[in-house]
Amino acid sequence: MRFDSTWRECLRDATLPAVLVDLDAFDRNVRYVADTVRAAGGRGTVRPATKSVRVPALLRRIAAADPIYQGWMTYSAQETLALWRDGFDDFLLAYPTVQSGDLAALRAVHAGGGRVALVVDSAEGLRAAARAMAGAETALRVVADVDMSVRALGGAVHLGVRRSPLRTIDDVRRLFALAGGMSGVSMVGWMGYDAQLAGLQDANPFQGAMNLAARAVRAVSRRSVRAKREALAAALSNDGYRVEIANGGGSGSIDHASREPWLTEVTAGSGFMGPHLFDYFRNVRFAPAFFVALQVVRSSDDGYVTCQGGGYVASGVPGWDKAPVPWWPRGAALLATEGVGEVQTPLRVRAGDGVVIGDAVLLRHAKGGELAERFNDYRLVRGGEVVERAETYRGRGWCFG
Repeated sequence: MRFDSTWRECLRDATLPAVLVDLDAFDRNVRYVADTVRAAGGRGTVRPATKSVRVPALLRRIAAADPIYQGWMTYSAQETLALWRDGFDDFLLAYPTVQSGDLAALRAVHAGGGRVALVVDSAEGLRAAARAMAGAETALRVVADVDMSVRALGGAVHLGVRRSPLRTIDDVRRLFALAGGMSGVSMVGWMGYDAQLAGLQDANPFQGAMNLAARAVRAVSRRSVRAKREALAAALSNDGYRVEIANGGGSGSIDHASREPWLTEVTAGSGFMGPHLFDYFRNVRFAPAFFVALQVVRSSDDGYVTCQGGGYVASGVPGWDKAPVPWWPRGAALLATEGVGEVQTPLRVRAGDGVVIGDAVLLRHAKGGELAERFNDYRLVRGGEVVERAETYRGRGWCFG
């Protein structure tokens, strides 16, 4: 999409702030993920992560683009139920829950004929799921979440995220065995998310020399993660378990994870939207595909404008890389003393850019899905025209925490 009169026309009747999605760029990202996975030679499919999109129309667009896209990785039981009622199916709820309301939602999907699997990593999680399925005709499918972090010195060194306590093959075997002795649940596979590969940037302009450390972590982790997933797959096969799901990878590691033949599927999410955090990986390339437009309401000095709103800071370790990045006009920059504000955001702009009060500026969010929690719909743009106003989860009245 050209950022001149084209986007101005797309925003002509909009109440700002508003979000534009460049469908040409979005579709390129969808093709890029599919092509990357195929080129890697893996045998698996791609399970998109819903949390990184949160717009049902865009999720359907991904599914329709290529048969390699199969199923959905969800982040909430209530989200899973809402999507199933909206016509989606084949869910992997990738985050454990023991709440009775959540498990009742999964049972409703399961009892209604939907295909759903719940990630677990503890005996408590298994028991809660089994209790929730008491009296059900068939068992709820469950998947073991296996820690893929790199640990040394008795855990004093930890490279990765702190999530699952299942760190060894024997840990996983014990959980599989425990599930095998329970009614109401059936262990059908495992998930090994390589967070220190999928989410660790190694060319981040905000972290300077730390990029060298990130590259070292990624190099060590690639070898460790691959070896661990291979060994786990072999051990479970030798034990006679039938594995339906062996999930790994993320947008920042699809090129690596897709090379592992023991994975049945990989996951991608934020890459579809092309947020600016994914500019900072050396191994993947996504096109910027969505933008938030802010209204210019003030000009305090020559070379400075102030916009209404803009405080859409992403989750994660606090830092400038989690703030939105100005995209248009070119050369616009946030002020280090103010950043992005709850109700107003000042920008430094270049002389001659012609930005005036009442105009709009465009920013890119750091992540793919969180911006959808702030807007009721996105304007989907193709060929310089808004072709659809697509509801976000929020626009549908869905709120999953």
